[in-house]
Amino acid sequence: MNLLVRAAGSVVVGLGMVATIAGLALPWTLAGGRHPDLVTIAGIAFLGPLLSALCLAYARTEPRRSRLIAAVAGVAGAAAAVIATALARLVERSAGIGLGGPVTVAGSAALVLGWVTLAVTGAGALPRAKWRPWAAVGGVAALLVVVAGFAVDWAREGRFVDATTAGAAPAAQAQSWPLPFTGVELVGVHGELTILRAGDGIRAVWLGSGTTAWQYLRSGLSSQAAGLVDDAVVVAFGTEDGVLVTALEAATGAERFSRRYRSGKLATVHAAGRTAVLSGVGAGAGDLLGIDARSGTRRWRWAPARDGAACDVTDLAATAETVAVALRCRAQGVDDVAVGLAAATGAERWSWHAIQRGGTELRVYPTGAGFVTLTGATPRRATHLDANTGAVGARHDAAGTLAVATEAGLIYADPGSAQGHLTAVDARTGAARWNVGLAGLGGYQPVAGTAADGHAYLLWRSSSGALRLLTASTGDGSTEEERAVACTSRCPDISIAAAGSHAVVATREEKATRLYLSAT
Repeated sequence: MNLLVRAAGSVVVGLGMVATIAGLALPWTLAGGRHPDLVTIAGIAFLGPLLSALCLAYARTEPRRSRLIAAVAGVAGAAAAVIATALARLVERSAGIGLGGPVTVAGSAALVLGWVTLAVTGAGALPRAKWRPWAAVGGVAALLVVVAGFAVDWAREGRFVDATTAGAAPAAQAQSWPLPFTGVELVGVHGELTILRAGDGIRAVWLGSGTTAWQYLRSGLSSQAAGLVDDAVVVAFGTEDGVLVTALEAATGAERFSRRYRSGKLATVHAAGRTAVLSGVGAGAGDLLGIDARSGTRRWRWAPARDGAACDVTDLAATAETVAVALRCRAQGVDDVAVGLAAATGAERWSWHAIQRGGTELRVYPTGAGFVTLTGATPRRATHLDANTGAVGARHDAAGTLAVATEAGLIYADPGSAQGHLTAVDARTGAARWNVGLAGLGGYQPVAGTAADGHAYLLWRSSSGALRLLTASTGDGSTEEERAVACTSRCPDISIAAAGSHAVVATREEKATRLYLSAT
């Protein structure tokens, strides 16, 4: 048994030498592939693999001093491990922990373990060439490699992640909305869950009980944007040279993938079928990324530019097959243009130039198999575009100050002079489908809205800051429910999301890190 342990120690020393050399050769950061300085690399290489190789050779010529030789090599390996650990801890999380540091630390630790084993066992010949003793040694070596692999993975990513997954939904209970939650953005509603983005990651809340269902939080990186794509929450964290994109199953929080991409700062995540479209907004928006929401494969990258100059991204909308990007370009005067991209490849399918009647930026809305663009000031001009070809269809003047997209077209909310109005317009024909008055909302202004499963949800705010949520049928505009939404103050930041039979309203004070949720 002593000989087998000694053989295992020798194998571990060999693995440590190889791992340390490999770690010093590999990049220590993901951003820029940086390494420690040459003097430090030389020091670790001397104290670790080089000195160990010399000690192995010397121990063969002086077997009676094997314990002393092993002790010297073990102390040197420990020094190398301490230096490598200190350097690995200096790597910024935003730069990404490369393989080099953790592998070097693991290799140096293996050297120490191997030399301690040899020091304990003392002198002795190694087992002869029989397969059974060496099979045991090989098993020890394989176990060490597996353990080191898990340790390296934890050192690079696992220690920065605080993640849980959802179990069974707790029993529903009456809630006194609004409820406060850590967050800066209402991402959306999925089934019985509402998804919130905070600076440190994502949280999902059960709508029936108001308790947290699952969370995915990262230390050291700040989230930039998130969206629901293909039943997953796709969240982008800012890094030193781009973004770390993580996809989580919306229902459970289980991780699909986590990958890094070179990119500028991102502000939105949109769903185009199973493609997650990540984009910045405004001036300096940078390239758009199309990422497969199941595998994390980057499908395409597209630069918002015209006539050799970058354009501002003013809006973005998507269908299952086409992404419509609204741009403001200034290479030759002010030019507002909508560009249609293939969702799967990012190839440009069409472009449409707006004839503006004011300084208002171009907006674009998805409506079934097409898009509707809104241009100009009051009254804004709406134009229907075919999603696949960009063919221009019917035009009409917007019938309100707030537009909500539906499968059939747009629903406009207008405060009116004496009472509010809702008007539904068919996107393909430009004809009004219905128009209803809202006598109970006189003096209120529409501030946010969404539509889901045959219902339109519209938020109205009075001059005093009071909020009311109106639920109407998208078929005929009939009011299905009207309720007050509690607000802690004037709530300058308001958003709404809906899916199925649930609608969630989020209010937030400016620069605050808490969202107040009210759910139907």
